[in-house]
Amino acid sequence: MIKDQKGFRHYNNWYKGNLHSHTTNSDGKLSPGEAVRLFKRQGYSFLCFSEHDLYTDWTKELNRENFIILPGIEGSAILYEKDSDRVLKTHHIHGILGTEEMRKKAGADVFSHMERLEPDRYRGEWDGAKAAQKLCDHLRSRGCITMYNHPVWSRVEPEEFIHTEGLWALEIFNYDTVNESCTGYDTVYWDLMLRKGKQIFGTATDDNHNEGLFDDSCGGFIMVNAPELTHEAILTNMIEGNYYMSSGPEIYDWKISGGKAYIECSPVYRIDFIAGNHVNDGTSYVGRNYEDAMTSREYRLKGDETYVRVQCTDKYGRTAWTNPLYVSED
Repeated sequence: MIKDQKGFRHYNNWYKGNLHSHTTNSDGKLSPGEAVRLFKRQGYSFLCFSEHDLYTDWTKELNRENFIILPGIEGSAILYEKDSDRVLKTHHIHGILGTEEMRKKAGADVFSHMERLEPDRYRGEWDGAKAAQKLCDHLRSRGCITMYNHPVWSRVEPEEFIHTEGLWALEIFNYDTVNESCTGYDTVYWDLMLRKGKQIFGTATDDNHNEGLFDDSCGGFIMVNAPELTHEAILTNMIEGNYYMSSGPEIYDWKISGGKAYIECSPVYRIDFIAGNHVNDGTSYVGRNYEDAMTSREYRLKGDETYVRVQCTDKYGRTAWTNPLYVSED
């Protein structure tokens, strides 16, 4: 018998947040205060400033009862052409300040506000997998959880990052690079990792720079189900996968019950169940005339699927994604 599982803990509160944001402290155009005001107006509850190779912690200045900052950094490992400064490939890995237990374990090694992290630089060739692992390990040793960012945009090969140990999540939707060059959709790498047995969550983010060249804010976010709006509660439930990610639609329920995967969401045009193991596992439900008319669907599992996840897409192409549930016997 297939084990019943709940995708959410069903706390009373849902908190909207952006994990990838740049300000005037790196290559963004808004100050931290201006960015907070922008996201608060759009109903956000938390924001991570992820400056390039610069750790910032604006919690004392910007935290409020209804809005908090997650301290963080976007670390880099860069492969240049042998004889020029043109970038061939890059690893961008987030470090987001972790739970109290993680901070205690790191001790004096926890990053300080405005601390710079020199990128790892390579010329002509590199061992991409080792470069990614080195950066990930360093960020974790500094008390952070780690997220691998926008691999399509970064021009990396799958084998250069998919086996990295210690990653909490893969950024599967990056609003900025979607609009910049259509290089921000990364679910193909997510499923590749999941099919190989790696248990990893996904995220949708903005990566906003607010340069005014195109829309890059409030288009990719996560919704965290947590008992309260504190750093500890948000991080704990992120780490446990108690959230969904979206560029528009909402998800209300996600579970495996009675041998079926079940999703309930805001009205959408299409619902896809993506499953791992054999060819033809999973299924799709597509509405007619591009009408957002579906609010729930279910998929009967065969029992040999390794995982199942769902994405719900509206008529405008905006999508909400669940994290995977790993199918097992009771």
